[in-house]
Amino acid sequence: MQIAANTKISALIKENPAAIEAIASINRHFEKLRNPLLRKVLASRVTIADAARIGGCDVERFYDKLRPLGFAVSEETTNKGMKVTPPIPATTEMPAFLAQLPEERLLQLDVRADIASGSDPFRKIMDAVDGIDENNALQIINTFEPTPLIAILQKKGYDYFTDTKSADLIYTYFWLGNAAEATAGESIKPAGNNFEEALAGFAGKVKRVDVRHLEMPQPMITILGELENLPADEALYVVHKRVPQFLLPQLQERGCKVAINEVGPNEVYLLISRALERDA
Repeated sequence: MQIAANTKISALIKENPAAIEAIASINRHFEKLRNPLLRKVLASRVTIADAARIGGCDVERFYDKLRPLGFAVSEETTNKGMKVTPPIPATTEMPAFLAQLPEERLLQLDVRADIASGSDPFRKIMDAVDGIDENNALQIINTFEPTPLIAILQKKGYDYFTDTKSADLIYTYFWLGNAAEATAGESIKPAGNNFEEALAGFAGKVKRVDVRHLEMPQPMITILGELENLPADEALYVVHKRVPQFLLPQLQERGCKVAINEVGPNEVYLLISRALERDA
């Protein structure tokens, strides 16, 4: 069988079951393949390149172990631009977005028990990914770096960071790709953030809109649409589930003032006014 960096581990095992022991002998990361349940979960998704990254070794180590079993490395395939993912760096600096993220905004999912029992945590992970928005991040706790998952979520626009705590404890973080820029935007502080005082200043001239029931990005679209038609001497009272970090830079560009009142979980009030026209 001709093999290359993108050859699935399951294909190797199907071709020659002796590949299980050959790969398991490379290092302790691959001893999981001896477990039929774990093999079912992992082997079909992991390529030789993925496995090399997980194990922190070179693909050549795999080729050296597999050649005696009759596998032949396809030079033609590898020379066509097959990208071999580099080993996990020993340490990397945590992105600023994660470093600044409040603990309560970090969603946590520990899949070690699923992996150990042979259950496939993929559906559980994807359900958790649905909970990621511009203000939070997902932390997956696992015994190895979920390389195939990283590739899937990168294509969907998620950034990631891997923190190797020990040989069998990996934290992998996912967040929306532009969230870091949004965090940088937090330097745009809401102006005049005395909410009650600001509200009193627009007595009788406030339009109210509730966007809590809307799916992203409809809240932002709705708010900006309302502002387009808002008279200069009036204010827009927004009921939101969270402080809309992506919206704040947009409001600043439009010369708006924002007062914010975080009432509790899933309830935030914003009072938005056209500051430049009003102050002129």
